Amino acid sequence: MGLSTGTMAATIVLALAAQTAWAATWYVSAEGSDQADGVSPGSALRTLGQAGERARRGDTIRLRRGDVFRESVELAEPELVIEPYGPTGADRPVISGSEPITGWQRWKGDIWVASTEHTPGYLYADGQLMLIARYPNTGWLRSRDWQELSDQADGATTALRSPGLLEHPRKAPGYWTGATVRWRHHSWWYETRPIVGYDGQGELRLGDRSASHNGPHRWDTKGWGFYLDGKLEELDAPGEWYFDAQAGRVYLWPPEGQDPNAMLVEGTVRPLGLDVTTATVRDLVFRHQQNVGLSIDGRFVVERCLFDSIGQDAVVSQRNRGGSALHVTWSTTSGRIGHCEFRNNLNNSLTWWQNPEAQGSSVIEHNTVIESGTVAGYGGSGSWHGVGILIGRGRNVRVQYNHIEGTGYAGILLGSDGNFAEYNVIRRAMSTMNDGAAIYTNCSRSTIRHNIILDTRGGMASSGDWANISHGIWLEFLGEYHHSIIENNTCVRSGGDGIFLTNNYECVVRGNVLFDNDRYQLLLTGRGSDEAKDTTQEHLIVGNVLAMTGRQRGLLYFDPRFDYGTLRGNVYWSPMQDAPIMQGHGWPGSGDRNRLSVSAWQEQFGWADGEAVVPAPQPAEPKAELFINDSEAVRTIELHGPYRDLAGQPVQSPLRLEPFTSVILMPAEAND
Repeated sequence: MGLSTGTMAATIVLALAAQTAWAATWYVSAEGSDQADGVSPGSALRTLGQAGERARRGDTIRLRRGDVFRESVELAEPELVIEPYGPTGADRPVISGSEPITGWQRWKGDIWVASTEHTPGYLYADGQLMLIARYPNTGWLRSRDWQELSDQADGATTALRSPGLLEHPRKAPGYWTGATVRWRHHSWWYETRPIVGYDGQGELRLGDRSASHNGPHRWDTKGWGFYLDGKLEELDAPGEWYFDAQAGRVYLWPPEGQDPNAMLVEGTVRPLGLDVTTATVRDLVFRHQQNVGLSIDGRFVVERCLFDSIGQDAVVSQRNRGGSALHVTWSTTSGRIGHCEFRNNLNNSLTWWQNPEAQGSSVIEHNTVIESGTVAGYGGSGSWHGVGILIGRGRNVRVQYNHIEGTGYAGILLGSDGNFAEYNVIRRAMSTMNDGAAIYTNCSRSTIRHNIILDTRGGMASSGDWANISHGIWLEFLGEYHHSIIENNTCVRSGGDGIFLTNNYECVVRGNVLFDNDRYQLLLTGRGSDEAKDTTQEHLIVGNVLAMTGRQRGLLYFDPRFDYGTLRGNVYWSPMQDAPIMQGHGWPGSGDRNRLSVSAWQEQFGWADGEAVVPAPQPAEPKAELFINDSEAVRTIELHGPYRDLAGQPVQSPLRLEPFTSVILMPAEAND
């Protein structure tokens, strides 16, 4: 006989109550003892590892606020809760991947030395990252050319040549052998590789196979930046350090002439902080792990945690994906990551590698992600490094209401079908690399809505001969991707295009504000006439604002070999250009190009925007201001002086903006 609904509910409640009654709580304190019973603050254990050995399914582990636990722990039991205890307002407990280095003695001039039993990956002094002694101290050497090698007795796989090496005062053959090169190998990746030989004439021989495995091409052999580090002789500036592995000695030139004995100097030594499954982790700090701060899967909650100064050139694997402060693994079913902080992580801040076939949905929301992979050359070799939030694999993951400030590569990267990036604020993405976007996808069926994207400038300082293609939003062209939605986003001041839409099909691009991006506000093209799946892309592109105040390349670029679908009711505002539409064969800058007025474009192409909104002519050098609401509440803005919209109509003060929206207005007096 089956149970009634009421009886079943009562049974579940009783079962949960029984589980709660049997669950234990374990206390851990830096002043505790692993011989204690651990069941109260007064009899706390000393290590998280010991608590993990005693904990069983459903237990709670509490770490004392203000304590630092220098451990690497894998908790085998599921359904644990890991959280703090202690006075409200005290510092959160820290799970640290570093060890202090003490006993400093002055060695030579401003350089100090200390012994250590550990092998530090990176060094921090009072929380500030020290740089491995390098040449040049700032800026870049440049590759003249390089070539792949094979079957070399010294293990070399690449010959990298640079005349700049001949300007170094120490040019003897073999001088750089044993050092490391950190090389902007191509537009969207760096490589960190050992130097196995130097000929004294400007040629370095590198070990380890290149991440590209493609060999040099004409566009990536010349002019790419690199620097060399890992030589004691190059320790010649404040904030630099060097580790002598054979002698177990660390050399440091402290910043600002400080005495390192009066500082907390820590070397990163542990690859992992905490590994858990089906758990709740809250109010903890993860700091200085070499590869991963927290690795988690199953059904989980991570909230109000800080992930600080984590990552290095980790080996890429399913386990660590090359280094990430928070790593979500394949066996995840659903999870929530909320109200966390990610600061100064050297590689990716958050990576998500879930089986896309898993049922359920997950959310990454209300997190603050500051400076991810922005130390050039320190974030790992190859693609998809220096990302704020990376959804490598997974489905129904919502990345929403996050603030991302400063990333080496993409702010948000969607690499798997069926995920969402909504209501995020992204500033200064693509700060050390290029050839990507603040929101970049490599998949189909992405939903990208209500994001505010500002200043995706592109890291060009170390680039070779390569265009600045750092965009606001980019849907990748290497596959025939389709059915994505890009709507109500704001993309401003990108080094490349506002929206870069190539070789995609049946997408909706609606209600976006694209303003003062350096190349084009919207770029439409295919993969190439010989490679494209179909020349008819069948997009719906409606109600967007394409605007620029200066003489950028244009509002819209298109390749005439393609039919892009339906364009309707978009605003085209370009007072300083009479012909803001660019027609060209292939990529911008290649092949024949022709500028068109909006009317000429409409006359020549059946798919062109027949309902285009083209405001009346404005002064030769118009002024326009962008007003943004990047908050979750309606915002009212007092306008100081008269303003008009792009159509020339007066705008009343106060201006009312809905959450995550923007509007471009013209100061009326300045434009009269």
